[in-house]
Amino acid sequence: MRKLAQVFVAICMLMLSAQVVFAASEKETIQEGADLSSIHRLAIALPEYYPTGEKPATKEEVVEAIAAASKVARCYVLSYDDAAYAIRSAGGPDIKVLERHKATSEFKASIGNHADAYVVLTVANNSGIVCFFDVYKAGTNELLYTYQVGASRFAKNTPDTFKSLSEQFFKKFESSAEEQQKKAAREAKKKK
Repeated sequence: MRKLAQVFVAICMLMLSAQVVFAASEKETIQEGADLSSIHRLAIALPEYYPTGEKPATKEEVVEAIAAASKVARCYVLSYDDAAYAIRSAGGPDIKVLERHKATSEFKASIGNHADAYVVLTVANNSGIVCFFDVYKAGTNELLYTYQVGASRFAKNTPDTFKSLSEQFFKKFESSAEEQQKKAAREAKKKK
């Protein structure tokens, strides 16, 4: 019986340590006064990503991974390619052929005609993959929301990793927007 208890404790310890190793860390910040529930169209901006490591995902693959992950979102998400097309169709430049800084500037100046807000992914590749998703109000470029998520230290720099982390962002963002909407409804009900 004692051996059985020791084996059970050892298994429990192993499972707990595995959860700590494979769990992703996350942190969100909603700026004071930001109304996430008013965002119905969210555009994806060009990510701040520089490939590192062995066989890393390309910037184009990261853009595609974010767009694929947006399918879990309930709000309308405009992919970077669709945003570029919309800007060009409205008489703006083709931001996909511009130098990165110029493309970013044109994107920020024009996206307000096509979306309520936009999200910029910044990737840190130090000792592991850490993604920062910053949501800005289109038109004013005011920071509304920040979500930081880190992959496990064993995660590879692949499109699947970025898709998974982006899905976590979209789910958390929408959850926060819904919670904010419910809170506003409760407060409005109390005032009556």
